[in-house]
Amino acid sequence: MIVRVSMGIIVNSKRARGRHTIVRSTAYIGNPGGSGLESGHRVSRVVGLGKVSAHPGRATDWLRRFEQVLRGFDGGYGSSSMPEMGLGCSVVRADGMGSPSLVAWGSSLHWDHMDSSMISVTAPERTRLLDAIETRFRQDFGQGELRYFFAPGRINLVGAHLDYNGGDVMPMAVDRGISVGVRLRDDGRIRLRSVDQQKTIDVDVEHVGDKAQAEWGWGGYPLGIFRGFQRDHGVQQGFEAVYAGDLPMASGLSSSAAIEVVTAIALDTLHGTDIGREQIASMAHRAENDFVGVRCGIMDQYASALGQPGHVLWMHCQGPHWEHVPFDPDACEVLVMDTKKPRKLAVSGFNERVAQCATAHEVLCKNVRGLPNLAAFSLADLESCRAEMDEVLYKRARHVVTEMARIAAGVACLRAGDYRGLGAQLNASHHSTSTDYDVSCEELDVITAAARACEGVLGARLTGAGFGGCAIALIRPGYREQVAAHVGKAFADRFGVVPGFDLLRIGNGPGEIRAE
Repeated sequence: MIVRVSMGIIVNSKRARGRHTIVRSTAYIGNPGGSGLESGHRVSRVVGLGKVSAHPGRATDWLRRFEQVLRGFDGGYGSSSMPEMGLGCSVVRADGMGSPSLVAWGSSLHWDHMDSSMISVTAPERTRLLDAIETRFRQDFGQGELRYFFAPGRINLVGAHLDYNGGDVMPMAVDRGISVGVRLRDDGRIRLRSVDQQKTIDVDVEHVGDKAQAEWGWGGYPLGIFRGFQRDHGVQQGFEAVYAGDLPMASGLSSSAAIEVVTAIALDTLHGTDIGREQIASMAHRAENDFVGVRCGIMDQYASALGQPGHVLWMHCQGPHWEHVPFDPDACEVLVMDTKKPRKLAVSGFNERVAQCATAHEVLCKNVRGLPNLAAFSLADLESCRAEMDEVLYKRARHVVTEMARIAAGVACLRAGDYRGLGAQLNASHHSTSTDYDVSCEELDVITAAARACEGVLGARLTGAGFGGCAIALIRPGYREQVAAHVGKAFADRFGVVPGFDLLRIGNGPGEIRAE
């Protein structure tokens, strides 16, 4: 689907072969009602058509006035803008639909995304990224047409340390990620640049090989994807690309997976291989594991590649298989809270937990029944052979089996629209990772406790491997500043360090961005 957002015009739609094609007309409608979105107001993107999705209230009132204007037009698509914000809003009212839907916003941009969904782009920040990409691209590679693509980072709502135990996870593809401007070359060269990294990569396609070279640095991730296309689909044509990202604070949102996925979607589109999102996720995982040599679970790549608007991914890592579970983008947001404490024990502590869980699995298989992974056992199984384990192994295994129950409860809460219940699962997850899995620290415990004490907070837990770094709080829309002020003061009073904060919202998944 292509949605064109142009400042100050009406655009009309027609359907061709099951897809929307957008053509312009010349009617200018301006800002109906004489008022509009103010600085700081954020309008949420929606899933499909047929629903107004906006906050705070004044934005909703503005959209309703806009709908009254739209009723006078047959095309069903409308655009307006607030030049002082550099913001354009596109509202859709399809044939037979009673209310408008905000489907995209941004200044002079339109978005194309496969699978009949679309990418919404936060205009000021994403436009800045695309401008930076184009500037660097012209500087290094000259003029000519290039195409833009995006893949999201992710946050895992519940399911701490379960992926390598064969359990379930619940990642949410967020509205931040990695963008790339790319075009193909005819000389057998691959040239990679980044707005955020100094290292540049220039290599012949025939020299890519099967393993990343240390001097490629971050370039190993996109080169691993190219190697997958070369090996599996016979692609030999080189390309040049400039990458940029807006993932915050090194907060464990998986930028490497987003780089892999955005490169795979770009090459798949440019070469017309049409390999599908599951294959893209699998190729990205192989690139990181086999080509780059970083051992990781499958969650990050699948979360980025399979992200859908208005849904989180309930992923069963044993298999793998997954389900998309509805998530209302107006119900809550995710506040990332950075303790600023380095994860000095993350690698050694992580490896120790992996070994402990493997031992616990062996004990359960020997004394209870043979199951393929630790997450497959029940709490009753664990209790039946508690005497065969030391206290540490028992607690590690208890976290895994009870976290599986929390995932199931969280999914049930989402399906019932019970976001307070989902928040309770985050709270219980943090308690378990702190007391049973022992991957928290004082800073993470304090910052999550301070968040839970705030109005508008539904739940909070550590994120990533733990041992420092970041936590997340599930909050009601409109509470960011209030929560950040309270938590920031409490944390600074305790540790003398001002924590960092960044707000994440559920995103619309990966795809192509077309910019005029």
